[in-house]
This record gives sequence, structure tokens and C-alpha cells, in this order.
Amino acid sequence: MRDITELPHDLFLLVIWYLSPQDCVCCGAVNRRWHAAFTSEFISLLLLRWNFPRCRELRLAAAAAASVSTLSTSLPKNAQAELVDVAERPRNWSSTFTEVARRYFHLNKGQPRVVEKLELAASSREIGSVFSFCGVAPWNRFLRLNEKTCNFHYPDPVWWYSQEDGVLVYPAAIDSDEDVSSDRYEGHVYHIVDLATNERVPVPFDVRAKHIRRVRLAQGVLIFEWAEALPYHQLNDREVVHRHFVTAFDVIRKPATISPGRTWTVEFRSEWKLHFLGLPLNRSDRFFSAHTATHYAVYFWQPNRSLYQDDPIEQLAVWDISSPSPYRPSEDPKGDKRPAVTRAPSLPTGLWNGQKSTATGRIYGLADSSADLETPRRASLATATAGPQVIRRMAWRELDFYGLRQRATPRLRSLALDSRNLYVIEEEHRWADGQHSSLSPPRVHLVQSTGIPVVPVPASPAQAAHPIAARSANDLSAGAGPLDPKPATLSNIIDGPVNGPMWVDSCGANGDVNMNFCWRVADANGAARQGTTHGVRLPPTPGHNQEHLNDQPRPRSSSNPAGWPWALGETNSSTPIISTESTRWPGWAPCWRHEDFPYLTVTEMVDFAAGVRITARHCFILETLSVHVRPAVAVKGTTVPSTTDQGNGGTGTARRRSSSGKAVSVRSNEVYFPDQMWSELIAKGHIAGDERWVVGEDEKGRITVVRF
Repeated sequence: MRDITELPHDLFLLVIWYLSPQDCVCCGAVNRRWHAAFTSEFISLLLLRWNFPRCRELRLAAAAAASVSTLSTSLPKNAQAELVDVAERPRNWSSTFTEVARRYFHLNKGQPRVVEKLELAASSREIGSVFSFCGVAPWNRFLRLNEKTCNFHYPDPVWWYSQEDGVLVYPAAIDSDEDVSSDRYEGHVYHIVDLATNERVPVPFDVRAKHIRRVRLAQGVLIFEWAEALPYHQLNDREVVHRHFVTAFDVIRKPATISPGRTWTVEFRSEWKLHFLGLPLNRSDRFFSAHTATHYAVYFWQPNRSLYQDDPIEQLAVWDISSPSPYRPSEDPKGDKRPAVTRAPSLPTGLWNGQKSTATGRIYGLADSSADLETPRRASLATATAGPQVIRRMAWRELDFYGLRQRATPRLRSLALDSRNLYVIEEEHRWADGQHSSLSPPRVHLVQSTGIPVVPVPASPAQAAHPIAARSANDLSAGAGPLDPKPATLSNIIDGPVNGPMWVDSCGANGDVNMNFCWRVADANGAARQGTTHGVRLPPTPGHNQEHLNDQPRPRSSSNPAGWPWALGETNSSTPIISTESTRWPGWAPCWRHEDFPYLTVTEMVDFAAGVRITARHCFILETLSVHVRPAVAVKGTTVPSTTDQGNGGTGTARRRSSSGKAVSVRSNEVYFPDQMWSELIAKGHIAGDERWVVGEDEKGRITVVRF
């Protein structure tokens, strides 16, 4: 025997088990015999499963091998189209292993492999400008301590990245040779870019004569919130109002076999008026929004312009956007072309209380029989015209009831939606200063998420028999479970109000002498306290009011926060995991913001399915950008190893010193990017991506794509 390639197969596998992925790649370049051994399909696939079992390529291959019926009920259409391509194209596992090994080598070193720059279109608010981005102003809050200040809020980026679809939407720089004054120029500045194939598709959205307020892409639905360039009416002596609209597009992925040469298409879905009166383009009137594939929620905060300095005007609305409509209210100022809506007349209270009234029944089209009067008929929302419809409005009284009224010291951070509920995420900081800072700040750092049932429940035979019970149904008890495969639409919802318990989850970040400020993280030995899972409280049981969750005993904060970012993204499903199924549930308060106090986690990119997390933290003049790759195998009750490569079997443990002088374990395998990467990615305080790349914006106003 001259080398290891002549060993029996089982012994050869035992030998290469101890090699790192980089060594296995290098072994293929020794000679022809070694190249044939280390690049065989079987060995390459085996090495990939040993070293990178959570990588995207293996997850897609496993999901593509699943049954078609399972995929059709649990995955979005764009994910299904991608799996069709994966199933029909044979994969070269040798090149795949080399590519994945290279990716995780750069991830574990915190070193970019390739840095790409995308130029953005120049924004100008002048009349006649081709592109104008007038973002919604953030709260006037910043952090101040000992004459040092830093940002607490960042402006919205002009671009967005969707991890579910792997595409980037951004306003591409206008070519100098392009004649924008020509009638043939359509003003399609925004483009969809598939970062895996570099395919670019223009979005059929004319940005001329518009001020773009915000752009967002989620679950295959692209949302533009925009205002007309010219004012609509005069608000007072100093301010004018612009009509605001929301335009939605479907970003559709098609299998390459069906549409050769072009994978992505962008189709118009619907348009609706954002605010019935319009909003001024200033830094005082603000709105926050969120959307899914079926619903859209928006919260308005406007200063009260009365002479008595009253509280700000606040309101919240939730729309059902699942039904497409060609009607564009922006092209119909007088509303002459608006489709007629068939709505039910307002019924008297007596009918809903079960009181029999034959005369009243005839007036409202009810039958004369007593049986019909016992169950009065009501026109269903299904009879309404197609298109976006408001399903819930909340003014200051309802917001005050839920404890969400912001008043003059707002602490709202963002909104979130799932299949049934709206979540309001709030945040306060001890060192917050500025016009909107709290008059009674928390001890350290407070984050809170409040969930409200707002989306009607889909109709079913059981619900039809018990309509009153159906009106009170909600899915807050589902926690971080998968989304309902059959979303609520106008054609299958239960009429009537949506009632249910309110979910309140908060974390005060109360620290101790060991500088452990987050009580959420698991103990160092991995044991969970009673009523918790991995140091996190369980979702409420059905019908249980969780309004006073803060009264429950909390587990002691841990000195080993290695498992915290991943505990909320796991799934117990037996189906193969891909990135669209494993995300953080918005009902959990975002205490990742203060997990490393006094550092504030500005933004994060988490690919839960792959076990890759990139975080950006700052503490005034101190800024860190780090990447954390979860080990391939973790054993409960043991110290998490800190290895150089993912799953290489390293046994060393990195240590650090706490404020009490005790040695504690650090996060497993967390490394830091070079210092200059902060200015390359965090200029707008937002990063996105997945295990393959991270996307941000630099200080020169260019999109930075860091590939690994």
C-alpha cells in the first residue's frame, strides 16, 4: 500500500473523518489518484453531510426529494418553483462541496470572499426629478451618556432584501446614455436582482411624479408606499398634504424549464389609498407598516395641530390584500371609476340579540319564519368587490385599551404580522435622549411585543356550526408554529369581530454583578427552568389571558448565551427544513437587542435553518460586526466548543473574564469582521442576507453585497 487511497473503503472513511473540509479540498490536488478519490460523488456528498449538514444545498436537496403533496401544503409557491429546478437538475456534489467549504471557511474567519457594489439612483425632491425617495422620519431619540452620543434609530433604506426568495429590490442607477426625457422612458427605476444568478428584472412601477416613502418585500409580495409629487390640498398656512398610496406587486419565481432564460416575473396585484386625507412630507407625521402575502397593517402617528397641545393623533388599520384588483385609485382622483361594493345594511341591535321582529325582518330582507329570525342572515364579505379591504381599524380608544397608545413619548419600534395576529414591538432605553425619549426610563433596556388577534378565522364546517365561538378564535397559542396553509381571504372568512386574549411578552434586561442583563438565555448547563424551553417562556395555552406575564417568576440570566439566537427558530417538523419555515416568532420580545449589554445590537442577519448569524453592535464609539456559525452538533449539558470550522470535531473551549473575575464560556465560534466593514454595511443600520451573502449600505450610498 502506497497511500491512503488504497485502503479498504471503511478504513479510508475513518481516516478522512479527521480531516477538515479545507484539507479534503486540498487533497484532491495531490495527484490523479487522490483527485479521483476525494472528488467522487459519494465521498463529496458524505463529506458535505459530515461537515455542513445544515447548508442550503443539502436542505434543498432533501426538500426536493420530499413528496409533492407535502411541498404543496407547507411551502410558498416561489420555494416550490426553486425545488422543481433542484429536482430536475442533476447536482455535481464534488463542486458543491468545494463551494460550501469555501463559503464556511470565509464565514468562520469573518473574511469576505468577494465584495460587490451596486450603484443607487440619485434621489432628488425637485419637481421633474426622475426618482425621489422621501423616507419616513424615525423617532427623535438617540443615546447619550457622559457627553457621548450614538444612534438609536436609523432611517429606512431605499432597498430591501427578501430571505424567503433570495432576491434584492433596489433603485438602479440611471444610465447616462438613457434618455429620461423621451416619451418611451417608463420610469422603471426599481429592479429585482437574483443574487444567485445575477438575473435582473425591472419592476413595472413608474417612479416619476412620485415620492417613494418606503419599499419592502416579504413572502413574494413587493410593497411601495408612495406620495404624489404635487400637493393635494392646504393643511394650514405652512403645510400642504400629499395623497399617499400603496402599490403591491407579486414577485413570482417560475421553474427554468417553463420559462427558459427568465426565472422571475413581477406582476401588478393591487393598489389602495394609504390615508384617507393624505399626509404632509415632513419629519413630524410618521407611519409604520408591515405586511404578509395576504394582509397589510399600518400605524399612523401625527402631531395634534390644535392650539391646546393635545396628544398626538394615533390610529391603526389592517387590510386584507389577498384579492387582486386592477383598480388604481391614484389614477381616479374623483372616484368615478371605483367598483361598486355590495355591503350588508346595518342591522338593529335587537336582531343580533335574538329578539324576534317580523316587521324589522321584512325591512332587512329576512324571512318571516321564526327559524330564520333566530339566526338572522347577513351579507358575507365574499359579496364585496375584489381588491384590498379594511378588516380592522383602531383609534386611540382601542389603542389605549391594549396599552399601545404612544402619546408624546413613543416607544414603538416596528410592526409585525402573522396568519392571525398583529404584533406591536416597543423599545425603551435607559440612556435614551431627545424629543421623544421617555420621562420615566427603564432600569436598563426594555423590549416588549404585544399581540392582538385581528385576522378573521377561515371558515370550516365546525366553525359554521358554532359561529360565536368562531369569532373568538385566534392562533396566539400556536407560538412559533408554521403558518396556516389556507390563509384567510374575503371568500372564506367568518363574518363578525375578532376577539381573543392579548399576548404581552417583555424583557427588562435586569442585570446582576456578572453583567448578565438578559434573563432569557439558557443556563450554562443547558437546563431550562419550569415553564420555559431553553430559558424562554412557553406560548400561552388556548384561552388563557397572558396580559400579566411579567408577574411570573423569571429564570436567572445565564453566563453562556450561545444558544439564545437559535432557540426560537427551531422546528419540530419532520419535513426537511428550508429557510422559509424557520424564523423568529414576532410574539417574542426582541431581547437580542440587549443580549450583550452595554452593547446595543443595531441589526442582525439570521439564517436559522443554516445556523448562521451576523450581528452589528455598538456602544457609542465602539462598533463590532461579527458572525456566529452554530456548530453542526451540540450536546446538551456540555460546554459548547469553539472551533475553527463547522463540525470539525474541535474540543477546545474559548474563555473570557466576567466583571466578577470568573471565567465563563463565550459564544461558540463567533469571529469579528475587519473594522472597515462597519462603514461598508451599517450606514443605514440594516443588514440582510443568508448563509451565502450579507447585504448592506455603505457611507457613500451604495449597496454592498458581501459574498462568502
